[in-house]
Amino acid sequence: MKRTIRILLTMMVMLSLSGLLFAQASYEQRRAADEGSVTVKLAVMQGPTGFSSVGLSRNGGKVSENVTVELSVFPSPTEVIARLTNGELDMAALPSNTAAILYNKGVGVKAAAVVGEGMLSVLSTDPSVQSVSDLVGATVSVPGANGTPDQMARMLIAAAGLVVDKDVMLDYSVSAPAQLAQMVIGGKKSIAILPEPFVTMVMKQNPSVKVVADVQRLWSEVTGAGNYPMSVLVVSDAFRSKYPYAWKQVLSAYEDSVAWVNASPADAGAAIEAVGIMKAAMAVPAIPNCALVFRTAQDAKADMDTYFKTLFDFSPSAIGGKLPDEAFYL
Repeated sequence: MKRTIRILLTMMVMLSLSGLLFAQASYEQRRAADEGSVTVKLAVMQGPTGFSSVGLSRNGGKVSENVTVELSVFPSPTEVIARLTNGELDMAALPSNTAAILYNKGVGVKAAAVVGEGMLSVLSTDPSVQSVSDLVGATVSVPGANGTPDQMARMLIAAAGLVVDKDVMLDYSVSAPAQLAQMVIGGKKSIAILPEPFVTMVMKQNPSVKVVADVQRLWSEVTGAGNYPMSVLVVSDAFRSKYPYAWKQVLSAYEDSVAWVNASPADAGAAIEAVGIMKAAMAVPAIPNCALVFRTAQDAKADMDTYFKTLFDFSPSAIGGKLPDEAFYL
């Protein structure tokens, strides 16, 4: 009898919670409809940072009866930053440290969700290089200074007890990951740190290339934390204030987009190519390795704090000179 009562009580609680969630969703849908037709200007970058967004491009960008997403793709963070700063954009997917820099500079944006985690690897064609400790006297090619690959390379070299420019040289002569990947494939660069999808592409086209270091595993060993938050979705304060319910619908649709991309790489690859992010042939095999996630900023706050504190200790300018305060996390 007691067991039956417990089961009945549990069922009643579950039904009550389901009813509350349904009522909340219905309420937010009604309030969003009250805001009228809304076109949300969302920017992403070419490359894996934009992969998670492409589900939003389905159905002509319409994510609900009254909300449509206008997705724009840019080649680098620079253009996205400029448009966020002058108010041309409502939302954007950006490297986490870039989002922190914008916030610390007083640009009216907040972190809404982590949409991509670390996906970097150190690759080598030199069979004598098996780990980070074997990099003494070597030159590692890095796709651009001050970006995430550079920051992670420097932190992990330091964690191994080595000194940049003394024990290990960093080469920034090839700043585009795609170009650097081709040079590794062709044997013109022997050691490089690269993100997905270029890691998958390089190893597929040159079987002699080996992964010397999984940067994410080393990060976890050094920090004791999980994977680091590499990409975040930010929303402008002005847009969130004007459309407090519409932006939440976009957030929910973005979560659905991440799930769809991970579950349907072939279809997602076609969409990725269609919007101009990357060729499907390159994107599809890499999607399972791209660590695409959706974690609200509050849920991911501890990992973001760890990441920002590590960057700050290494180079305060990497996150805009100070740690983002509580208000940064929606």
